[in-house]
Order: sequence, then structure tokens, then C-alpha cells
Amino acid sequence: MLRDRAGAVAVLVALASIPIAASAALAVDLGLAYVVRSRLITAIDAAALAGTRSINAPTRDAEIAAWFWANYGRAEVSRNVGWLGTEIEGPVITVEDEGRQVRVSVRARVPTVFMRLFGQDSLSVGVENVARRAELGMELALVLDITGSMKGGNAIAALRDAATELVNILYDGRETVNNLWVAVVPYVASVNLGPTRSAWLVPGSLNPNAYLNRSWAGCVEARHANGHDGTDATPAEVPFRPYLWTSTRNKYSVKGDNDWTATTITEQNQASLPDNTAVGPNLGCGAPVLPLTTARTTILGRIAALQATFRGGTMANLGLQAGWFTLSPRWRGLWGDPNLPIAYNDELIRKVVVLMTDGENQWYDWPGGAPGSGPGGWSDDHDADYTAYGRIRENRLGLTGSASGWRGANGRAAQEINARMTGLCTAMKAQNIMIYTVVFNVSANSPAQALYRGCATSPQNYFNSPTQADLRAAFRAIGEQLANLRLTQ
Repeated sequence: MLRDRAGAVAVLVALASIPIAASAALAVDLGLAYVVRSRLITAIDAAALAGTRSINAPTRDAEIAAWFWANYGRAEVSRNVGWLGTEIEGPVITVEDEGRQVRVSVRARVPTVFMRLFGQDSLSVGVENVARRAELGMELALVLDITGSMKGGNAIAALRDAATELVNILYDGRETVNNLWVAVVPYVASVNLGPTRSAWLVPGSLNPNAYLNRSWAGCVEARHANGHDGTDATPAEVPFRPYLWTSTRNKYSVKGDNDWTATTITEQNQASLPDNTAVGPNLGCGAPVLPLTTARTTILGRIAALQATFRGGTMANLGLQAGWFTLSPRWRGLWGDPNLPIAYNDELIRKVVVLMTDGENQWYDWPGGAPGSGPGGWSDDHDADYTAYGRIRENRLGLTGSASGWRGANGRAAQEINARMTGLCTAMKAQNIMIYTVVFNVSANSPAQALYRGCATSPQNYFNSPTQADLRAAFRAIGEQLANLRLTQ
């Protein structure tokens, strides 16, 4: 009897061991599945975050997949076999809420160790994550060269197209974007702050009669004294003087470089005239600044209206300074909006400048008349165009040393303007203003290459664009970088 009972107990123990073994096998394989799921979560989180950074880029899906596999680990590319031999389905990517969030899901088949003894070869583990891009605020100033050289080859149209694409990338089809403002700052050898800004001028400095049948267009002279062409001082602190190119009619024994009377002013028709032939009191004054604006239609309309503006030369330091005016909190309320610009130390606001040029800083000398057409040197009235710094001979830049004709003075003036521009770049970057620079159709050995590379916040923020296609590609790249800059998880 005892043997019979022992045999029965043995049978019972054997029967009981089956579910116990199955439970142990299940515990081991479920533990493995749990470990795989944890790794999937880590990988999918990284992938989804990468997706928000490139949500509008054509490479988005490839970047998401690359981030997933980089964090999960890949064993066999051809079969999507990853860590621990798991077979992966996905990532499956869905962009939702009008391009504001990305959903990424992955399913893994985890090979079992013990459960296969009971007919279960694998376990399925699924993971999903939704990453929504939170758009940080941004104040962006597009500081654009519209000098006369931009007319050649219709380069101004290429600039308009490039700037338009950048804006469209940021707005992503919307008319307004929360906490996104854009300013457009055209420049030549002067900057137009707007003809309604007469309150910003030195009291009594604007004589409307001096413009005859025209009116002051809004350009101002550089605040050259005491280095204020390199600061963001407000008009209340350092007021401006109005730009006025007085007529040279009957001033020289030969034709002057800007002969005009009340009945011969043609500056308003410059776009339809042969290059460098217009005359008038506002000659060399470009389009006015558009201060920070949130409406995409308004911004694109101002960009579409940009035209090449002849005479004077190129003085990018003044354009850069005006771009600072649109971003500096010291100017809050002066442009119209009482809340803009926002403080520098706001953690949710980025301040950015995109500075573009198609040449070196220089004074232009019109070859068709005096001054600048005399047969001799400096003493024979050899000079150059009127600009925001007046004429070279006025020496508002405080140049020292001897001059060999206007060309020698022009070279030294350009060096001084470059130095002042470098000082502006340094001062603006010290306020955490991010600066992108773009040089267009500039020779490889031009000093502008080093100047603009040094002005950019980092080497990656500098773009050399030899062709119009390169110019558009540079603005597109900047637009995508700025769109990503506004995103956090």
C-alpha cells in the first residue's frame, strides 16, 4: 500500500510540475518582453522628438527611423531585426494636428526562451509615443541688401523668392503663428526708418521745403558721433537727422552727380529708369523698415515690393543696426506695438537676425559727373556719392592719414565701416541675439567672406551663396533651422 501511495504522489507531483514550469517559463519570457519594451520606449521617445524637430522636412521619416535604430540597436538591416533578435514592425509615423505633433509607433516580436516548449515562439510588444512641438516665441529681423547691384541678373527677384520661402517655412501655411514676429529691414548706404517717424529727428532738423515738390522719404543719417552708429540708443537718447541729398546743379563746372530741380526730380521712378540715372533729394534712400509684424500677408507683401535701389554704395553696418532697433527692448513701444520688442531675458523668446549682402561695404562714386570726375586727386574734388555718412570728404568717420584720391579714402572708409560692423555683431551677440549671415555672389577672396563669417553666431550660421540657387538654398536651410529652433518636446 505504501508503494501504491508513493506512486500516486509521484504522479501528482509530475502533473503539478507542468503548470509550475509553464509559469516559470512565462515569468522568464515576460521579463524579457518587459526589458524589450523598456528599450523600445527609450528609442521611440528619441525618434518622436527627432520627428518634431524635422516635422516639415522631407527627411523627417528617415530621421525618425535613424534615431529609433540608433537607440534601439539593429542586428539585421534586411529583416529589421534588432536587439536580442527581436523583429521590428515600423516605425509607423503619423503627423497630426496640422503638422504640430507626430505619432510614432513600433511593434516588436520577442523570441521566447522557454515558452516555445509550450508552442509559443514569440511575444508581441507594442509601443507608441506622441510628441507635440511646443513653439517657442521668436522675433526675427530680415536685414536685406537692396543696393543697385542686386538688379543685375534679376538678383533682387531671387532674394525676394528666397526670403519668401523662409517666411513660408516658419508660418507653415498659417496667417499668424503664436509668438512669431518678423521685421523686414532693407538697406543700401542708408536706412529708411519710415516717413512717419519725424518725431525721432533732431528738433528743427527737418526742413520740408528743402525737398521741393517731394517730401522726406524716411531715411536718416548715421549717428556717427560718439560711436552711436554702433549702439541701440533710442531716438529719445540720440535723435536722428533726416537724409537729404542736396542738388548739385550749377555747383561744379561740369555736370553734378545729382542735379535736380522741382521739375526734374525722378527718384520716384527709379525702377523704370536706366541704372544710376535718377535724381532727387531722397536719391539712395531705399524701402522703409517693416517693424516686427505677425501677419504673414503683410510680411510677404513687403518682401514682394523690394526693388534694387541705386547710388550711395553698401553700408551693411547701418542695416544691421536698424535690425537691432527692431529687436532691442529699449525700443519697446516705439514702433507701435506697446509690448514689442520683448525683453532679452525671456526664456521663451528667441531673437534672430538674418543679414544678407551681395558685396563688400563700400562708397559708390557715380562716374558721370562731379564730384568724383575731376582729373586730379583729392584736392581736385575727387569724392564719392552722398550717403548716411555724407560724402567721403566730410570725413564723418574720423579717418586719419593721407589720402590718394577718393579711392584711397574709400578703401580706408570701407575698413572703418567693417570695423564698426564687427563691433555691432559683437554687441548684439552679447545680448544673445542669434545672427545668421549670407553672402551672395561674392568672390572667394573678398574681405566680405571673413567679415560675415565672423559676424555669424557660429560657423554653421554663415552661408556662402555663389549662385541664385545657392541663395535660395541658404534661406531655406535657415528657415528650417529656425523652425526647429522654435520646437521643444
